[in-house]
Amino acid sequence: MKHTIQEIKKLLRLFSERKITLQWKLMLYLISLILSGLGIAAILLVVIGGFGRTEEKISKSLELQLEQLSEEVEEELEEYTGYALQMSKRLGKEIDNFLELKGISISDLNNQTGYLLELQDILYNETNTTIRMGRSSGVFATLDATVNTKIPNAEYSRSGVYLRLINVSSNVVLSPETILFRGSSDIARNYGLELHNRWNLEFNTKALPGWKEYSKKDRISHGEYIWSYRMKLPNTWEDVMMLAVPILGRNGEFYGVCGVELNHVHFKLEYPSKDSEYGSMISLIAPMKDSVLSVNNGMIGNTEGTWLAETEKLDVEDKKGYNIYHGRKTDYYGMSKAIDFKMQGKDKWMTAVLIPKGACDRKILVNRLFIIVGIVCFIVLMYMSAMYLSRRFVRPILKGFQDVQEGTELENRHSNIKELEELYRYISEKDKTISVNDLPLPIEELFNEFAENINKLTKAEYQIFQYYMEGYEVSQVPSIACVSMSTVKKHNGNIYRKLGISSNNELMMYIDLFRRCGCLERLERQAEN
Repeated sequence: MKHTIQEIKKLLRLFSERKITLQWKLMLYLISLILSGLGIAAILLVVIGGFGRTEEKISKSLELQLEQLSEEVEEELEEYTGYALQMSKRLGKEIDNFLELKGISISDLNNQTGYLLELQDILYNETNTTIRMGRSSGVFATLDATVNTKIPNAEYSRSGVYLRLINVSSNVVLSPETILFRGSSDIARNYGLELHNRWNLEFNTKALPGWKEYSKKDRISHGEYIWSYRMKLPNTWEDVMMLAVPILGRNGEFYGVCGVELNHVHFKLEYPSKDSEYGSMISLIAPMKDSVLSVNNGMIGNTEGTWLAETEKLDVEDKKGYNIYHGRKTDYYGMSKAIDFKMQGKDKWMTAVLIPKGACDRKILVNRLFIIVGIVCFIVLMYMSAMYLSRRFVRPILKGFQDVQEGTELENRHSNIKELEELYRYISEKDKTISVNDLPLPIEELFNEFAENINKLTKAEYQIFQYYMEGYEVSQVPSIACVSMSTVKKHNGNIYRKLGISSNNELMMYIDLFRRCGCLERLERQAEN
């Protein structure tokens, strides 16, 4: 744009300082029209999405946020998984040593309150160490044994310890206060713990992820683990994702399950919504199957500024740059990336970043409107420039012709148009009595050509031409010649074409010039031949 303005200024300076031909001046008018056409093309490109980088900026913003989220989530899940696997390994060794010392097997622990209490003490030490080292809001370890095999549903009741933080936060707590959620009350008394208001002595393995799979497996490999879907923590209002790791003896015998929890409150605090110029960006991890992102089974960060509900399922529509996620109340633009962890079910788990579609669309629309307004202003400016330049350049030409026709004093007249000033100079020098032999070469050639072209006129056309030679106007000819105006117009068109002119004004100018040169008879003689 800046370069174009400079070029226009340069041309205007050239026009003001030098006398250039009419051809070049009209060229500037054409350039203005071309620029206007380019502006119209630009509007069409905006309408079809060819201009504007808002979509690209939204895509880049989502991409950067997704990369950051993926790194943080994978780091946190990897940390949890690492702590749980180490805890499982240590517990396996501790239980092996305990069973060897007592000379019993894991199945002999059923109904043995004393042995189970001793083992719970071991479990407490390990879970307490893990909850203090890691960022998890809860750590558990469960044994494949129960204090009473006679109670109803005893096959689903298992002894163990479940420690939880009193207050969930987003950061690592150096000296966390813990509470006993599952385990013997003696453990709570021995270590000065409070009992959770939904405390139970033992675990219900129906609600414990991984228990059914691991307890019934013939062979379990060391290092196995599984992250669960988001679930309601039994008898509480809290949602968690559970990491379950099998506790194995040195011979691969199944001793129980241990693990950690990822609390939904912690996730919301850890991953707040991010303000951006396009709206609130929210983070989540969730399973996806058949282009459906099951938010209800995953974890969602803070959703402030959006309508996203924790129970939603989003239909994913693939688009270039970013995807569209269709929700119940609103749609979202977003991106997702697969998580490389062993998760519950066969679904592919994803980290995803979403932003309300409505806010983005408004931003895109505003951006396009700014561009369109700018282009419209540019087109108006080019149009006004074209009008100004055309009037400025054409007006002196028309005025010059009028002066020639009226015989106005032409000496010292300036128009900055080379051809017109040559004519002024010639006419002023001859003072109405002009010899055709003294005409400038370009004008003499025009005269000769015009006179020769008279022979091309038909008898009817020449008759109309004679009326113009006699000074009649176009509107007077039909009544004088006793023909219709359409016939006159038809003859006029043929006359203009054969004489190489474009209008009645130009015709009258030639006739007047022939008259001033004293050679009007050349036209009459030519016509009589």
